[in-house]
Amino acid sequence: MEALLIYFGKVFLASGVLFLYYQLFLKDKTFHHYNRFYLLGVLMLSMILPFFKISYFTIEVNTDIYLLYSKLQNFNSTKTLSHDFTYSQLIACLIGLVSVFCLGKLFYGIFKIQQLKKEFPQEHFEGISFYQTNLSEAPFSFFKNLFWKDSILIHSDLGRQILKHEMVHIEQKHSRDKIFTEMVTAVFWWNPVFHLIKKEIILIHEYLADKKAIKNSDTKAFAQMLLASHFSGTQLPATSPFLNSNLKKRLTMLKKSKTKYSYARRILALPLLFALAFIYMINAKNKEITKTNLEIEQMVAEIKKDTITPKDAAQGTDGTEIQKENPELFTDNDSLNETALKKIQDKIAQKQKLMEPYKELMLKKNEEGLKISKEMRAKSEELQKLSMKKDFESPRFKDLEKEMKVLDGKISEIFDTEEFKNNQKVIELKFIELDQLYAKMDDYYNSDAFKLKIKDAEERAKEAEKKFNSPEFKKKMMDAELKMKEAEKKWNSPEFKRKIKEAEKRAKEAEKMINSPEFKKKIADAEAKAKIAAEQANSRIIVLNNQNKNGNILTDDNIKIFIDGKPVSKTEMDQFPPEKIDKMEVFKKGFHGNTNAEIRITTKK
Repeated sequence: MEALLIYFGKVFLASGVLFLYYQLFLKDKTFHHYNRFYLLGVLMLSMILPFFKISYFTIEVNTDIYLLYSKLQNFNSTKTLSHDFTYSQLIACLIGLVSVFCLGKLFYGIFKIQQLKKEFPQEHFEGISFYQTNLSEAPFSFFKNLFWKDSILIHSDLGRQILKHEMVHIEQKHSRDKIFTEMVTAVFWWNPVFHLIKKEIILIHEYLADKKAIKNSDTKAFAQMLLASHFSGTQLPATSPFLNSNLKKRLTMLKKSKTKYSYARRILALPLLFALAFIYMINAKNKEITKTNLEIEQMVAEIKKDTITPKDAAQGTDGTEIQKENPELFTDNDSLNETALKKIQDKIAQKQKLMEPYKELMLKKNEEGLKISKEMRAKSEELQKLSMKKDFESPRFKDLEKEMKVLDGKISEIFDTEEFKNNQKVIELKFIELDQLYAKMDDYYNSDAFKLKIKDAEERAKEAEKKFNSPEFKKKMMDAELKMKEAEKKWNSPEFKRKIKEAEKRAKEAEKMINSPEFKKKIADAEAKAKIAAEQANSRIIVLNNQNKNGNILTDDNIKIFIDGKPVSKTEMDQFPPEKIDKMEVFKKGFHGNTNAEIRITTKK
C-alpha cells in the first residue's frame, strides 16, 4: 500500500510540473494540434514516468564492491514486515470504489448512445451514420455517428456550419481522446491536474473544429451564429456537442491572430532541451559511477597486493610453516564450502587470540620508547638552543650529550633486542596468516555460489513479503484479530466473570471441607482400614468369622483345606509358598450341601 501511495504522489508531481509548463508557455496559443497531443502525452507520461529510474539508463557499479563490504560487515538479511492492513486497505477500497463508479458512469453513457442508435432512424452519407432525433443534447457526434436535432434545418446557414463543425470532430477522431481522458480521470479521479487537462483537451477540440469550420468563411458571421444558437448545454460522456460552456473562450480564440512561427519554434525546442538535460544527467551519473568503479578497482588491487597468495606463501620456510599449520588455505576456491569457511573463521579467532600477548608486549615497548623519545626531544631542543649560541664548551652542553647517549642506549635496549625482533617477526607472520585467511573468506563471499545464495535469499524474502501482503494472509490476520477481540469480549463479559466467581467460591468451599475435622477423621479411618487390610493381605492366617446354628464360632478343626482338589492339613497350607497361589476360594458351612466350611486353593500352572 505504501508503494501505491508513493506512485500516486509521483503521478501527481509529474502531471503538475508538465501541466505548469503548458500553462506558462502553450496555453491560448493557436497551434492547437501541438497542444492536443502534448496534453495527451502529459496524461500518458504522468502514469509511466514514476516507473522509470535513472539507474535504468546508467552503467552498472563494479561488482567488486561486495568484496569491500565483506571486509566491513557480515551478510545478515533481515526483513521487517509491517501490519498496515486496516487503514491502508480501507483507503485503497475507497479509491477503488470511486474509480469503479466513475468507470461505470462512462460505460453507462456509451451504452445509452448505443441504445439511441437503435431508437432513431439511420442514414448514411460521406462514411458517417446520421441520426435525426428530438434529443435536447443534440447535435453531437460520437466516433462516426452524428446525432442531429429536428429543429435545426441542415440546409440553413446555421445547419451547414454546425455540420462542418461536427464533421471535424469525426474526421480528427476526437472521440478517442475523450474516451481515453474519461478513463484516466475515472481511475485517477483524486488528481485535480488530470481533470484540468481533460477540460483543456475538450476546449482544444472545439478550437480545432471552429478553426476548420470557418475556413474560407466569415469569422465574424460564425461568431454571431454561435451567439445566436440556443441549444441545451447537457451532454453525454465521450460525445462532442456543438455548444458547451466555453463559448466565450471560443469567440476569443476566433478573434485571436495566429501565433508567430518564430515563437512556435522556440516552444517546440523546449522538449528538446528537456531531453538534452535528461541525457546530461545520465552522462553525469555515468561519470560518477565510472569514477566510483575506478576507486573500487584501486582499493581491490591494494587489498590483493597486500594479500600474499598461497603459492607465494608456500615458498621458503615461512610459507611451508603456514601450509603445515593452515592446510585449508591451499584448497581450491571451488572446494571451499560453508564447513571450511567456519573452520577459517574459527582459525581467525584463534590466531587473533594468540596474537594478543605479542601485541600487548609490542604496545608496552612502544609506550616505553615513546616516553624516552619525548625526553630525547626535549633535550635535543635544549642542545639546539645551546648550539645556536655556539656554547659548545659549557658544562650543560656536555651533560646533555652524555644524557642523550644514555637515552639512545635505552632506546637500543628496547628495540634492538632479540626479544623485540622475534616478537615483531611473530606478529608479521601472524598477520600474513590472517591475510591468507581473510583472502579465502573474500573468495567465498565473491564466489558465484555465495552470490546465488544471496540472490536466492532475496527471492525468498520477496516471496515471503508477497505472501504476507497477499489478500489471503491479510484476511487470516484480520480473522485472527476478530477472534481475539471476540475472546477478549467474552473474557470481559459479566457472564464469564460470574462463572469465574462461582468457580472460586466452590474452590474455597472444597478447601474448607477438606480442612474440616469430619473430613480429616474420615481420611484417618480410611487409612487405618487400609493398613489393617494390607496386614491381613500379607498374613498366612485365615480367620473365618462364622457361626453354627447354636451360635458357636467355627474353629480350624471344622475347616477342610484343599490344594488343587487334594485335601491337606492346616500345617501343610501354612508351609505352602504364597507366590504359587493363583486363586483361593472360601466356602461357608452349608454351601452346596457341605456340612463343614472349606478353603480351596488353585496353584499357578
